[in-house]
Amino acid sequence: GDKQCLCQNNDPFCVEHEHAKALLKLWEFFGRHTAEEMGKIMEALGFEGLTDEVAIVTKAKENIIFAMSEMSEEVRRNVSIQKHELIQKCTFNGKPCNIEKDFMQIVDPTFGNCYMFNYNKSEPLSSIRAGPMYGLRVLMYIAADEYLPTTEAVGIRMTIHDKDDFPFPDTFGYSAPTGYISSFGMNMKAMSRLAAPYGDCVPDGKTESYIYEDYVYSTEGCYRTCFQDMVIDQCGCGDPRFPVIGNASHCFVFEPEQRKCLEDRTKELGNIHSSFKCRCQQPCKQKVFTVSYSEAIWPSQSLNITLGSCDMEPDECNEHYQENGAMIEVFYEALNFEVLSESEAYGIIKMMADLGGQLGLWSGISVITCCEFVCLSCELLYMVIMHHYTLYKRRVWERRRNNEPW
Repeated sequence: GDKQCLCQNNDPFCVEHEHAKALLKLWEFFGRHTAEEMGKIMEALGFEGLTDEVAIVTKAKENIIFAMSEMSEEVRRNVSIQKHELIQKCTFNGKPCNIEKDFMQIVDPTFGNCYMFNYNKSEPLSSIRAGPMYGLRVLMYIAADEYLPTTEAVGIRMTIHDKDDFPFPDTFGYSAPTGYISSFGMNMKAMSRLAAPYGDCVPDGKTESYIYEDYVYSTEGCYRTCFQDMVIDQCGCGDPRFPVIGNASHCFVFEPEQRKCLEDRTKELGNIHSSFKCRCQQPCKQKVFTVSYSEAIWPSQSLNITLGSCDMEPDECNEHYQENGAMIEVFYEALNFEVLSESEAYGIIKMMADLGGQLGLWSGISVITCCEFVCLSCELLYMVIMHHYTLYKRRVWERRRNNEPW
């Protein structure tokens, strides 16, 4: 019959495949493992007993994160989408961006290569006006045909954050679909909290075990650090979704004991009555961005320019980018910002004022009372002097009347 042998260069075996039959899935065939080993692998992957398609895809995504964590960072950077493949065109404040210089690559465990704009603290980029024309406008190319079978949605994941904060795209991100121009209008709030003894916020800096070493302290980072420390301590390996520091390593994808331990710790984290507690205070200085989102179909039928790196006719490029492209706009809705600042409810100055008031109330020591004491003293002194002067005048008068010598 018509058969094909599928071989892998690094393994001394191949798989005979008939075109009439479907290819075996990754978790259905491992040519180098025995039945007993295969049972442990299936247990580690967590597919046994799963029949719901959504649950299967979710578990497959988790397994990919575990498998990718076993690769070096260089390999993970190379297998994910590259900067000039993702970012086709870019303008900021009405001027073209330098894509190579203005975007920094970050490897995220869930989304792969991500790119941070305006990351350079020594050369910050600023906008002079509010509105989308003076913000960041980026043409993104998705290449949807290269997506993995576990990818459920086509689009862009974006996070708006301060350059000193880790973005956490899996938690705080926004999704922008292809075939649309997505507009993100933002407003900033600067928050200032009081440290001890007035409050319990965390001053500038972070603890030694903070796993996001190149970024400032955040509450989310603290909780992830606390959980990672517990997992490493009890399981001997770290959760691949979070970084590890020191000599620690991530849990392996095909180790059922490590996977079971991590799963138990994750369930324990979700139980409010568990013994696992993390004390993570708010940072004393924090910038928070509120975002409003709107979208419109893109590109329009009347757009008659060549998009990105498309070398086809404009109409064909428009159709291609409706499926594989997205236009992103990030801008300030207003250039003013809100400041939320804590202050002590009872300070030294107010305490001294209240102390003086209490002394004035209970002891009569006040300005008016002191003036009254002075006036009373002057009157008493005047009365004493007048009394002695009157006695003196009387004695003089009596001696003169009696013709007595002085």
